Amino acid sequence: MAKIAQLFLAVALSALGILTWRPVSAQTPEQYRLEPALTSSIGLELASLHASGSLLVWEDRRTGNPDVYAYDLEDAREFRPVRSPGVRSQPTVSGQRIVWVSGADPTRAQIVGTDLASGSDFTVTENPGAVEQPSIDGTLVAWRELREGQGDIRARDIATGETFTITDDPANQANPSVSGDLIVWQDFRNGNWDIFLWDRATQQVTPLVASTDDETDPVIAGNLVAFRRLRRSGGAPQLVVFDRLSGTEKTITDGHFIGRLALSDRLLVWEDWRSGLPEIYAYDLVSGTEFAVARAQHVVWPAVSSHSIAWITELPGRQGRVQALAIRQRLPSDPQEPPAVPSPDRVYFSQTKHYLSGGFKLFWQTHGGERIFGYPLTEEFSMTDPATGERIVVQYFERARLEYRPDAPEDQRISIGRLGAELTADRAADPFKPIAPFPDSPERRYFPETGHSLAYGFKEFWENNGGLAIFGYPISEEFVENGRTVQYFERARFEYNPNATDEQSRITLGLLGREALQRIGWLPRPPIDTTMLTR
Repeated sequence: MAKIAQLFLAVALSALGILTWRPVSAQTPEQYRLEPALTSSIGLELASLHASGSLLVWEDRRTGNPDVYAYDLEDAREFRPVRSPGVRSQPTVSGQRIVWVSGADPTRAQIVGTDLASGSDFTVTENPGAVEQPSIDGTLVAWRELREGQGDIRARDIATGETFTITDDPANQANPSVSGDLIVWQDFRNGNWDIFLWDRATQQVTPLVASTDDETDPVIAGNLVAFRRLRRSGGAPQLVVFDRLSGTEKTITDGHFIGRLALSDRLLVWEDWRSGLPEIYAYDLVSGTEFAVARAQHVVWPAVSSHSIAWITELPGRQGRVQALAIRQRLPSDPQEPPAVPSPDRVYFSQTKHYLSGGFKLFWQTHGGERIFGYPLTEEFSMTDPATGERIVVQYFERARLEYRPDAPEDQRISIGRLGAELTADRAADPFKPIAPFPDSPERRYFPETGHSLAYGFKEFWENNGGLAIFGYPISEEFVENGRTVQYFERARFEYNPNATDEQSRITLGLLGREALQRIGWLPRPPIDTTMLTR
C-alpha cells in the first residue's frame, strides 16, 4: 500500500509543477482553472469586499447596521467574525486576521480586529478618531487618519505595538495598501495625485509614480503596484501596472471607465464598464492574458487572492450577494477544448476530451488501441518515478498508464505502468496468495515468478494480445469481484462477461486507469449504489 500511495502522491505533486518535458503535445495546460466556489446569502448594501487565501470579508447591512461578514472557502462556511451588536465597516483581511473600522460616529471611530486562528481580538488605534480605509498584510496595518478634511497615512505593527507616522505633509493622502513591509498610497503634495511608497526597512517615503496626470487607487502585491491613471486631458482612465524593481509600467486597458481594482501575486482584477454596465475582468500577469470573469450582470467590488476571485453582485432593492470563483491547480485530467484545426499528428478524442499524439499515439495504435488501453483520460505530464527517482512522462488511459523513459534503450522507452500491482498492493486475500506449482498444459500455465496461474479463456486472451510485454505476469487467480469473474495482472485486470453478444466482448479489460485517477481525486468516483436500502 505504501508504494501505491507514494506513486499516486508523486503523480499529484508532479502535475502541480507542470510540465518539464513534452515529446508529444505542443500545448502546455494552463497552471490553474477557475470554478464556481460560493454564492453568499443575500445581504443589503454590500461593500468593501476583500480576499486573503481562502477567506473573504465584506461589509453588510442585512441586520440594519453595517457589520462584517466572512466566508471561508475551505469549509464553505459563512459567518460573522463578531457576534455581538455593533457598527462595523470597511473590513479587510490578511491570512486569518480581519480588521475593520468600529463605531457609529465617523469622527470617533477605532480600527480593531480579530485573529480567527487564535480567537483573540486586538485594537489597532487606541484613541477614537476620524480613521478609515484600513489595509493589512501580515501584522502591519495602515490606515487613513483625517484632519480638517485632509488625510494622513498611519501604520502599526499589531505584533510589536510599534506605530508609524507615514505622512505628516499638509497635502491630502488616501487609499493606503500594504504588502509585506511596504505601503503605497495616493498623495496630492505635488498639486495632483501621485503614488508614494514607504519602506519599513528604511522608514523613508519616496515618490513611486509621478506625472502631470492623476494616479489614484493604488494596490500593491510584492514588487507590483496597480493603479488608475486619470489623464488631465480628459477621457477614460487607464489601468496601469508598475514594476517597482525595473521601474517600468504597462498599460493593461483603457478607452472605457475602470472602477475598483484588486491585485494578487499573479492576477489583477477590476470593475470594467466597456459594455456600459460594471463587469469583472482579470489580467494574468504571468501569461499576459486578459479574460472576463463575470459579465452580463451588475457586478462590483472585485477581490482576489491566491485562492479565489470574488465580487459583489448587486440586486434590486439595494440587495446583493458575494460570489466567487475558486482558483484551482489545473490538472492533466481536466477536459481540453477541441482543436481549432484538426491535425493527424495530434488526435482529439471527444469521448474523453483529451489528446493523443507522438510516441504514445503510435504505441497506442500498434498495440491494441481502444480495446486494450481505452481512450486517454489525461494529457501527458511529467513525474518522478518513486521506484527509480528518474523523471518520466506519463499519460493515463481508461485501462492503462503509458510511461516514457527518455534514458532507456530506444525500443524500451515506452512501457505500460504497473497499475494492476499498484491498485492491489494492499490486498492479501486468497486470490492474491501464491498457489502450489503444477505442470503446464495447453489449458493451464503456472508462473513461478509470481506463484499464480493462467487458464482457458484468460490464457488465450493473454497470449493473443501481447502477453507478458503488455499485461505482465498474473498476480492473482481468477475470482468473482463485483459479480464478475476477474483476474489481476501486473498491468491489467481481465474481466469475463458471459452475456456478451460477440466473442470480442466476452473478455474485456478493467478500467484501471480510471480507478487510479479516482483514487487521487482527479476524476469523480462513481456514485454509491444505494438501491439495496429501498428493497
